[in-house]
Amino acid sequence: MTDRSDSTMKYIFIVPVLAYILVIAIFPLLFSLFLSLSRWTPGARGLEFIGLDNFRALAGDSRFWEAFRRTLGYVLALIVFQWILGTFIAALLQKNIKGKSIFRVCYMFPMLLSPIAVAYAFKMIFDFSRGPANHFLRLFGVAPVEWLSGSTPAFITLVIVDVWQWTPFMILTILAAFENIPQQMYEAAVVDGAKPFRIFWRITLPLALPIVMTVTLLRTIDAFKVFDTIYILTGGGPGRSTELVNFYIYLVGFRAFNLGYGAAMSWVQLFLIIIIFTYYIRSLKRIGGLR
Repeated sequence: MTDRSDSTMKYIFIVPVLAYILVIAIFPLLFSLFLSLSRWTPGARGLEFIGLDNFRALAGDSRFWEAFRRTLGYVLALIVFQWILGTFIAALLQKNIKGKSIFRVCYMFPMLLSPIAVAYAFKMIFDFSRGPANHFLRLFGVAPVEWLSGSTPAFITLVIVDVWQWTPFMILTILAAFENIPQQMYEAAVVDGAKPFRIFWRITLPLALPIVMTVTLLRTIDAFKVFDTIYILTGGGPGRSTELVNFYIYLVGFRAFNLGYGAAMSWVQLFLIIIIFTYYIRSLKRIGGLR
């Protein structure tokens, strides 16, 4: 009798979780797949199944492929900068430098802030006429930069904002990886006469590399989802210079109300990202990061 009641209790606890997953995750995923095979414009006659027409149209949509290439450039740029800065600062924090404890607390603040609030703050900072960024440039005799209205500066601004906010995440995880390395290895290297840079290059970085690459993968996944920063700072402009894939999907799906085509773009983006990450995970396996 007790075993039967225990079994019943298990199902009582499991069913709400399964229902939550079904409603929140599985149903929207399946509905978006069905939507990608349909034509649906709010206010029209309803869903019309059109098969692969959306995907055929997408194959010739140069604007989508330009946005995807732009997204790859954006992700690559911010990951490289965050990786370099995160590794360098984490290496410094390993040492007994003055003010290290205070800095360990302060560098966490950016990642605790709302991306919307950060975007509005940087929009004021990089304002052409009244922003502090151009004010400091003028003090040094440098011509003001059109941070948000020039094609290249606007793209660079997006990278700067993301690097500022999310480099602390890289620092935190890389520093944890560094501090997990056994001290005996450092002591043996010092006894052998190894210099600090050689110790870092030959011991610290190789042993921490699997964790470093794993956290880089997590940041890459997150970077592909960028939308709010673009929406607040540039609106995809000037022209289309900062129009990344997610923003283009938003324009098609929620501005033009072409929801079927927008869903098709989302699925194509998903498959392209899966291909990229599959290659990346195989690289992780080769260096022993994942088993």
